[in-house]
Amino acid sequence: MMKTEISNNGAVPVEARERHPAGVTQDHNRTGSARFDQASDRSVKEKKQSLFRRPSVIVVVAALAVVGIVYGGFAMFHSFTHETTDDAFIDVHFVSVAPKIAGRVTEVHVDDNQLVKKGDVLVEIDPRDFQVALVQAKANLEKDKASQIQAKANQERAQDLFTRKVISAQDRDTNVATADSSKATVDADQAAVEQAELNLSYTKITAPIGGYVTREAVTIGDYVQVGQALMSLVPPRVWVIANFKETQLPNMQPGRPVDISVDAYPNLKLRGHVDSIQAGSGAAFTLLPPENATGNYVKVVQRVPVKIVLDERQELQRVLGPGMSVVPTVAVDHGTASAFTIGIIAVILAGGLIVGAALWIGRVKKEQA
Repeated sequence: MMKTEISNNGAVPVEARERHPAGVTQDHNRTGSARFDQASDRSVKEKKQSLFRRPSVIVVVAALAVVGIVYGGFAMFHSFTHETTDDAFIDVHFVSVAPKIAGRVTEVHVDDNQLVKKGDVLVEIDPRDFQVALVQAKANLEKDKASQIQAKANQERAQDLFTRKVISAQDRDTNVATADSSKATVDADQAAVEQAELNLSYTKITAPIGGYVTREAVTIGDYVQVGQALMSLVPPRVWVIANFKETQLPNMQPGRPVDISVDAYPNLKLRGHVDSIQAGSGAAFTLLPPENATGNYVKVVQRVPVKIVLDERQELQRVLGPGMSVVPTVAVDHGTASAFTIGIIAVILAGGLIVGAALWIGRVKKEQA
């Protein structure tokens, strides 16, 4: 059987034509995908490399670094020239108000946290018993004054009779002694009247100083005793007791300026000065001071109370009471040389950083050109 060959004039067979387009498409897709991946990798690489080659980024980084250097230098300068502690509190000499006589309370004119002036009436005690005592003392005084007049007259008469030798010297001396005794009795009665007047005045308890009423412990109807604490008065003039470590004291002297911040009023900034430094640590004056010569000894840095007085020129619009927490910062005359060295180093670092940033920007611009 004869095979018939059909010439296709060099054309690709149908089966070959059917397979060829798919292979070409796959190769084209693979090539395009590879080119896209290479382009994306190249763009990411360019972005990564160009981040620190942008002049704006370099300027910002250099500016932040300079600010950090300046801030660090200032912080170190402040630490070398100032001493601070958070173990500090407001202190004051408050006055305890107590009656000088015993009696029933009839009036209470103040309340807790009220500001009073010196001489204001705080509490009144029933005055009737003391009014009666005053009347009785005055009556005794008048009676004894009459007796004194009679005794003085008898003394003069006895002296006259003794001169004329009518009575004996003993009778004359008796009349003289009686007159002297009457005078002493009158003086005692006068003192009793004055004491009765004082007791009557004590029925009105007044403020010995101006200040704020605290710890009020009295009400109408109470029977109070002599010396019983009724309330306390806290004067507006306060100061600060700061317990600095003993290692912070070598360069701290009276008169050094102090900046004071109050925990209760964060926006309130006070100024004062060091008034005095206690002669001894706080532990030495406790109820049970440490006995370092007994048992095992462990060295502990002691704290010494420093009295800081607020400047009188400032007007305080807040209530500052004893026990409130403050943070004083004392400017000490110490560390000036070290602070000066730190300032020079900071200036050199900042200058070097600025010059380096400028050189780097110039290099980047040359590469881009």
